[in-house]
Amino acid sequence: MSWHLRDYRLYFQKMILATQGDESERQEARHYLGNLAVGTSEGVLWNMKCISLMTIIVPDILHSVYLGMLQHLMDWVTSFLEQHSRINIFNQLWAMMPPYPGFARFNKPYSQVTQWSGKEMKALGRVIVPVFTATLLNPSASQRIPLTEDLLCIKNIVYFHLMAQYWYHTEATIEYMENHLEEFYHHKDVFSPFRASKSTKKVLEALKKHLTLDKQEEQESDRAWNDLSAAAKHRPVDVDKMQIESEIAQHLVHESDFNFVDMHLLNHYSDCICQLGHLLNVNSELPEKEMMDLKQAYRQLNSHGAAF
Repeated sequence: MSWHLRDYRLYFQKMILATQGDESERQEARHYLGNLAVGTSEGVLWNMKCISLMTIIVPDILHSVYLGMLQHLMDWVTSFLEQHSRINIFNQLWAMMPPYPGFARFNKPYSQVTQWSGKEMKALGRVIVPVFTATLLNPSASQRIPLTEDLLCIKNIVYFHLMAQYWYHTEATIEYMENHLEEFYHHKDVFSPFRASKSTKKVLEALKKHLTLDKQEEQESDRAWNDLSAAAKHRPVDVDKMQIESEIAQHLVHESDFNFVDMHLLNHYSDCICQLGHLLNVNSELPEKEMMDLKQAYRQLNSHGAAF
């Protein structure tokens, strides 16, 4: 069964008409929303004392950066390094990092660590740029551009999250933060191949096999092909492989996206800093307590009839 895409902006407009329009507009708007099973009653989230529209989305360095974006980033980085046969160099450099005041060295290569704590991810955010830069020394001609893009992406997200933790901010520091975030978004597409879902990868594998068979049938149908030597056949086969890989890469980028919550929350950091002074003024415990109470109440209700 296919589900229709939700247009929440249109629903909001209809909600306004259902309460503020004339009689015909109210009836039409309520009928429209009712057909789509969109409730017209005010939700309980709007009446919570500890949550407001300005603070319901607050930046949380621990969960949205250390245990969020940096973990996503390192998954992409390790896949990227494996693709370019540099993961062993990265692991060796990672284990060689010396201790420093405020920084405890890592005892294991990165690939051998199965679980990361917030404290370890905080240390990771401080050293990932120099370790990754050393890993990229002496790239080949084909590796130079993607490795440079990868380094720029990592550098900008690291600079962004370190500046976000300043105790004092000015218009200049906030502008620096926004510029680093913009550069991170600009260079993030280098990791697009590693954002594809498992189902997408299966589809692309099937497409690759299909394109390869088509090329083989096309070549074998040519009478002159069988008369060529093995050396003469090698070059056109390599050209076909490059064309197929390029087409698969384009499909992979098209089907991949960065549409997840931690990526979106980065856009709210500058606004929250302007409102609250700095991120240490953020206290997410009160709204979290309210949400826990709501969850507990929701579990004890009939969820099909609850007006949430």
